[in-house]
Amino acid sequence: MKKIILLAVILAAFGKLVAQDDMQATQLYSNKLFFNPAATGFSDKFFVSGTYRAQWLGSSDLQQKELPRYVLMNLTQYFWDQRSGIGLSIYDGRRSVNNSFNVKAAYAYHLQVQEEAWLAMGLSVGLLSRSIQGAVTPEGNPVDYRNAMMSDLGLGLEYYTPELCVGASVQHIPLVLGERSARKHTHFYYYMIYYYQIDRDWRLIPSVSLRNSSFITNFDVVARISYQNQFQIGAAYRLDAFALLLGFNLNDVLGIGYSVDFSTGFMRQVSMRPSHELVLSYRTQVLKSQSSLQRLQNQSDF
Repeated sequence: MKKIILLAVILAAFGKLVAQDDMQATQLYSNKLFFNPAATGFSDKFFVSGTYRAQWLGSSDLQQKELPRYVLMNLTQYFWDQRSGIGLSIYDGRRSVNNSFNVKAAYAYHLQVQEEAWLAMGLSVGLLSRSIQGAVTPEGNPVDYRNAMMSDLGLGLEYYTPELCVGASVQHIPLVLGERSARKHTHFYYYMIYYYQIDRDWRLIPSVSLRNSSFITNFDVVARISYQNQFQIGAAYRLDAFALLLGFNLNDVLGIGYSVDFSTGFMRQVSMRPSHELVLSYRTQVLKSQSSLQRLQNQSDF
């Protein structure tokens, strides 16, 4: 009985069963490409990142297969001559009876509006596969979408300078392809990141982000401090959890980020176990720029 109650709380906490939410990324700054296509080509280098998030890992009240788990991979490259970035995101989310698989390609044009200020405009197009099995609607009707396929569209803007990054996007815009009843609800994302140089070695990086849909609204406040862009430590707070963050750039090519979330308030009824998120990144110079223009170099997140 306790297990059934906990499962019911999980489904209620994340909104309507047929309106599955995107993953909650504590390290959103390392996964901007997935949430905002305008972040495509944010680095002059070829950039690849992989994220694994395990929700409430080790909970004794729920079977491991019922715990939410997410895998996300992002790839992006900027092209100087075209002032453009291209990217690819692959996402696999598994949450109890509600699973989704998303592949989308992204493009962004970066317009230089001042000497050290850029405005990026992005578009993503892809396919989203959803599977909802063994559940019922509030009316008692069975729900069984097996590999329902639908189109997926996203739009975004991002303004950035060496000190500031502000972004806004809309994801899962309905298109023609796919069953309307199986769709994800449209999501809106907003974020702002400020890079404050304390001295030659230390930077303070506060950020705020907001996500909103028809069934959920949440925001994150994050404060990180970075030493020589090689090590960072930070803390985050949102309405249902607080988190601790660590990051290391092992060299100019490899980086690793880790965060652990502790549920607060209503979500502690689901599980008192923490959630873990691991991000691995790889960046390398593939293309050499022929341009004499300079573009920001110091917003290399972990």
